[in-house]
Amino acid sequence: MKKASKLEPYSEELKNMRVKEYLNDDWQFHTGELKAPFKTAKKAHALGGLTAALPAENEHRILPSAGGVHFLKLIAQGNVEMGLRNLAGTDLTSRLDSSWQMVTLPHDWKVAQHFVNNPANLMSGSKEDGVGYYRRVFELPAELFKSHRVVLHFDGVMRMADIWLNGAYLAHNNSGYTSIDLDITEMANYGDEGPNVLLVRTDTTTGPEGWWYEGAGIYRSVWLEQVPYVSLNEKSLYVYTKSLDESSADLGIECAVENHTDNPQVVQPIVEINEEKISLEKVTIPAHEQHVYHANYSLKDPMLWTPETPNLYTARFKLTDDLVQKEFGVHTFKYNENGFYLNGNRYELHGVCEHQDFGGVGVALNQDIVSYKVSQMKRMGVNAWRSAHHFASEELLTACDHLGMLVINENRLLESTPWRVNDLEKMVMASRMHASIGFWSVANEELIGNTALGERVAKKLVQTIKKCDYEHLVMSAELLNPEGTVDEDYLKNFDVLGVNYPEAGVMGAGAELIKQNHPHLPMMSTENASYFSTRGVYKDDAEKCQCNNFGSMYSMVLPGKRKAGDPGVGGTAHPETVMDYFRQHSYMGGVFLWTAFDYYGEPSPFEWPGIGSQFGICDNCGFPKDYYYYYQAHWTSDDMIHVMPAWNRDALELDSDGKVAVRAFSNAQYAELFVNGISYGRKALNDCEVNWRVPYADGELKVCADNGGAVVAADCRHTSDIAKKVNVSSVYSGVQDTLYEISAVDQNGYLVESSNDTVDLSIQGGTIIGTGNGNPANIETPVLNQVRLFNGRALVIVRRVDPQVELTANY
Repeated sequence: MKKASKLEPYSEELKNMRVKEYLNDDWQFHTGELKAPFKTAKKAHALGGLTAALPAENEHRILPSAGGVHFLKLIAQGNVEMGLRNLAGTDLTSRLDSSWQMVTLPHDWKVAQHFVNNPANLMSGSKEDGVGYYRRVFELPAELFKSHRVVLHFDGVMRMADIWLNGAYLAHNNSGYTSIDLDITEMANYGDEGPNVLLVRTDTTTGPEGWWYEGAGIYRSVWLEQVPYVSLNEKSLYVYTKSLDESSADLGIECAVENHTDNPQVVQPIVEINEEKISLEKVTIPAHEQHVYHANYSLKDPMLWTPETPNLYTARFKLTDDLVQKEFGVHTFKYNENGFYLNGNRYELHGVCEHQDFGGVGVALNQDIVSYKVSQMKRMGVNAWRSAHHFASEELLTACDHLGMLVINENRLLESTPWRVNDLEKMVMASRMHASIGFWSVANEELIGNTALGERVAKKLVQTIKKCDYEHLVMSAELLNPEGTVDEDYLKNFDVLGVNYPEAGVMGAGAELIKQNHPHLPMMSTENASYFSTRGVYKDDAEKCQCNNFGSMYSMVLPGKRKAGDPGVGGTAHPETVMDYFRQHSYMGGVFLWTAFDYYGEPSPFEWPGIGSQFGICDNCGFPKDYYYYYQAHWTSDDMIHVMPAWNRDALELDSDGKVAVRAFSNAQYAELFVNGISYGRKALNDCEVNWRVPYADGELKVCADNGGAVVAADCRHTSDIAKKVNVSSVYSGVQDTLYEISAVDQNGYLVESSNDTVDLSIQGGTIIGTGNGNPANIETPVLNQVRLFNGRALVIVRRVDPQVELTANY
């Protein structure tokens, strides 16, 4: 049995301060249902079994008083252990069997499951729902209770969660997208009282929250916070921009101080911003009450936060025995009938929508993987991110703060049930100070939107948001009808009306009518495109669930292969249609492309063996598809050009004359195409795009870009031979993890885009935590010592253990 981990006592310098300790290591995990512990017991802390210390972990299950021992002996003929069994069933488990394994958080237990051909699970990723148990044993210092409260935080558990601690039922949580915060000060064990035993039951069998892959388990971090009895209320801390002018920013400051002692306490918080100290009022707080402070501060010559210049300030909130530091940005937001304004300037939103999973790890993303996803979109020119359709994680908001990305933080459902309202308020309070927050979305495509019921619910949710937040805009993402019928009272709740797919005929017709009837109504594109494509594929193949990057002939709404112009062919709208729509409707603020990355589940336009979506601009491992470069050409200024397709005959559709389509994307004025050095014409780009039809010939496909003079950018594709070698290259290295691209090359070093071979992996100085390849029909159960390439590439995620890490890959 693994010994309980200990949280070390404080250093002398920090012994009275707030301390956070992550509990991400040393978890015991069991997949499948057990004889579930009771939630109630006849005596306090007497549930026993897996909820309390096992014999190998501690001598006693609980520590009864002398009177308690006497009572147990009376009811069980002198046998204390038998008395416990009679009361609470502590004999249910005396040890962990071999089905338990050690895991590290974040952890998505569905990743290791087999894919299953079950139509009921097609939309959610073709993995079966179930139950998983997590168990963690830890010790707390003996003197901790005298100086600190102990708060247990779960950043995210998917989906239904039941939590026990030390033989008592602690909490239930309904949603996988909200944090769980539990004060365990009184019920924790300290020092010689024995270890603390935490048991978490996760259950996805009671129905999903979304229609996409949601994962399962404790998929975000768990941590203990040790907080002084007189402390800052961290969720109350808030610095926000009230107004801006050319030389200063008027900031509002809020904070609350809590007194958890039995005596009145005199406090005077200090807030430090930009090396200036703001002393708040000295007050006496009665026992077990709190005081809320409000203050103003004028920041001279502020450095404003924008996605292009993500300048961050740090606010230090200080008490005698407490310190909390929070970053914030200085900015203002406005939306009117002409579009979006950031810091008083018209600003185009180049946005993406995104779920939260990633290849190889499911939904168990740490800060490094999230930061990689955001940075990959930044390179494309993206400046806005919609967390669809759920609350954004702390990791996502932190990445967007630092890398520069405005966020739409989205509520899960248009419901005003008490627990939903509580979750919404918790989300707003936790994330409102992040510099990246620009919008709150109360819902997505709700059936009751624009109804009287929807109006009442929306009003409650908007009131909840605006009670907590004073600077960001509130919206809802709506699907419209062709007649443009809306509920006037419903619309009044929002700062801006979000419209999904206005570029598509049905929704667009409704949006046009709404604008005609409400010319001063702020309107915003909140979801666009949904364009099918499979990385490295240039002809449709339904059997393999693959879509042509030039435009698929399969439809979202009609069965089988269709003809051009049929409803839903190629997706909701082609990228060119989206960009053309925005040019003609700039008042819509910009675009939010569905989606940044492919995701597990929702495998439209195919069914099994499709297990993942194909809407992404990148595949689910982060490898760009061709249209990544179309958007990059529109949204970035560095000279670039990209040519498609791959240049192997078997991958292409040739016409009767042996010709093939060639397309290039560039932000230059002109592009010239060469096949084996022979020019096929220099053309002006239109909408950052240019097309040719040329005879196919093995060799080199090359395109050069210019602005009327010298070549400013070039791109090549080569006909490859059979794969001879596997290259390993780092694509991102974070604090913990490094992401590697594995690629097949031939004897000339050319990428073999037809390679779907299996590669053996070995690692020194680290641990492989995930592998993937971006194939939307990859139904192989992942293993960590091998990965199959898809169209020449695969991804391996390594958690570094030593400073020097070596990953090798061989056939």
